[in-house]
Amino acid sequence: MTRDFAALTKDRFDLLVVGGGVHGLFAAYDAALRGLKVALVDRGDFGGGLSFNHQRTIHGGLRALEQGNVAKARRQVHERRTWALIAPHLLRPLPFLVGTYRFSKRSRTVVRVGFKAYDLVGRGRNHGVSPELHLPKTKLESAAATKRLFPGISESGLSGGAVWYDYQTIHPERIMWSLAVAAIGAGATLVNYAEVRAPLRSGAKIEGARVKDGIGGAEADVTAAVTLLAAGCHLGTLMKTFEVRGAPALLRAMNLLLDRPARDIAVAAPSPGGRMLTIVPWRGFQLAGTHQSTTFVEAGEQQPPLESIEAFLSDLDATFPRLRATPADVRFVHHGLTPAVMRKGRAELLSEAKVIRHSREGTRGLVSLVGVKLTTARLAAAQAVDAVASELGRASGRSRTGDRPLPHAGIADVEGRLLETLRDLGASLDRDVIAHLTGWYGTEASPLAEFAAAGGGFGRLTPSLPILEAEFAYAAMHGGAVHLADAVLRRTPLGSAGHPGRPPLEKAADVMAEVLDWSPERKAEELAAVERVYPAAPPATVRRMP
Repeated sequence: MTRDFAALTKDRFDLLVVGGGVHGLFAAYDAALRGLKVALVDRGDFGGGLSFNHQRTIHGGLRALEQGNVAKARRQVHERRTWALIAPHLLRPLPFLVGTYRFSKRSRTVVRVGFKAYDLVGRGRNHGVSPELHLPKTKLESAAATKRLFPGISESGLSGGAVWYDYQTIHPERIMWSLAVAAIGAGATLVNYAEVRAPLRSGAKIEGARVKDGIGGAEADVTAAVTLLAAGCHLGTLMKTFEVRGAPALLRAMNLLLDRPARDIAVAAPSPGGRMLTIVPWRGFQLAGTHQSTTFVEAGEQQPPLESIEAFLSDLDATFPRLRATPADVRFVHHGLTPAVMRKGRAELLSEAKVIRHSREGTRGLVSLVGVKLTTARLAAAQAVDAVASELGRASGRSRTGDRPLPHAGIADVEGRLLETLRDLGASLDRDVIAHLTGWYGTEASPLAEFAAAGGGFGRLTPSLPILEAEFAYAAMHGGAVHLADAVLRRTPLGSAGHPGRPPLEKAADVMAEVLDWSPERKAEELAAVERVYPAAPPATVRRMP
C-alpha cells in the first residue's frame, strides 16, 4: 500500500466508508468484492481504535446459549468457524477453564447439560477447518485437575472444572492489516489519517463528504452515491456532523496486560460484582479482562482515569487472589469505548450490531453501522453492505468475504517459502528471526526478505530482538505507516506487548526518519507520542506466581 490522498478525488465512488476498524475494513472489502467502487477513510490508522484494544479472543457463543439465545449462539459458532477459514495462520485454539461448584448455578450437573447443548449447537464448528485448528468438544475436569490447572481458584464448594475452546488471535494487528490489504486487492481505495469534516449534500441526499488530509492539511471533496458511517466510538460525533440520529451510548471497556508469566490456558471466574473476568495468555504475559464501566462515558475520553485502573486491579485481586497485581505490573492498558445500553440501572454492552438506514428518516444515501464484537464483525459488515446495495437500488449478490483466506493469512509452507527465498538471495537468518518473520508476516515474509536484501540487509533492530531494521522501512514504504506508532504497534510486534525499551524505539525512529525525511524535531515528537501510549510506571520484573 502506498498512501495516496489524491486518489480520493479521481473518481466518483459507489460507496464511501468512514472508519477503518474491523467493521469498516470488512465493509470496504465486502463491497469491493461485490463490484462496487469503494473508498475508505479513517481519521487515524487502520485498526488503531477498539479493534486494537480487545482481549484477543474470538468467541463461539457459549454465553449467548447460557442466556437461552440459541440463534445468537449459532451465529457466533458460524462466524468463529469463518475466522478459522479466512485467517488460519493468525489463530490458535485456546482452552478456557472455569470452576464448577456444588449448590450453585454453575454446578457440575447444570454445566454438563449446558455443555451437551453447546456441543450440539456447535457440531459443525470444524467443518472445512484445517486440522490444527479443530476445536475439541467441551469437557469436565476433576477438582484435583482444576486446582492444578487454576492455581488460586476458590476451593469452597469446588466440585471440578469446565473446559471449552475458542480461538485466540495470535497477532490481531496483522488481521486488521490483512483486511486492509484484502480490500485494496479487491479494488478499494484506502487512506488513513483522513478526517471527514462535513457531508456533501444535494437536497436531502448525502453525496459523500469533505475530507481533510491529516498529513498534508489539504481538504478535498470525496463524492459517493452512498456513505457508510462505521467509525466506532466516533459514530455519535459523525452523526451530529451529518445531522442524523441513532448513535448509541458508550461504556468503557478495558483489558490489562500484566507482567506475569502465563500458562497456556485461559481461566475465568466471577468477580465480586458478578461479572465474569478472564485471564488469557498472550505473548508470554497475562491479559486480564474485561472491566466495564457501570455508567456511560463521553466519546472524547482518550485514556481511562487512574481510579478505574485501580478499581479493575482491585477486582482482579479479589477474583484471582494469587495474582496480586499492582499498577507497576501493568505493561499495557487496552482501552476503548463500545456501544452500550442501560439495564437495571447500569451500563451494559449492546448485545447485537445494528445497521441504520437513515433514508427512513429522510436522509438518503447514508447508512450507519453500530458494531459490537470482533467475532461477528464480518457478518455485521455484510448486512451493512446489503443495506448499501438497497440504497443504490441494485442487486449486488451475496457477501463473499467468508469464502477465501485473507492475504498472507492462509496456512501454507511459510517457512519453506522463506528459506527458499533466502537461498535465492544468498542470505541466512537466525532461527529466532525466521520464527518471527513467518509467525508475523505469513506468506509476506518472502517479499519482506527481498525488500531487506535490496535495501541494506538483514540487520536486527537490536541484538536481543528478532525484529529487523528493514521492517520499519518496509512499513513506511509499503505498509501505509505514517507515524512511528503505526509501525511500533501495528505493522510490527515491537511495542504491542509493552514498552520495548528506549534503544529499539530510537533505532526504529531513525529508520523511519530516513525513509520519511523527518526533521530531528519531528523524530522527537514521534518518539514522545509512542511513549505516551504506555503506562507512566515501568512494569515490574517478571516474577513467578507464588
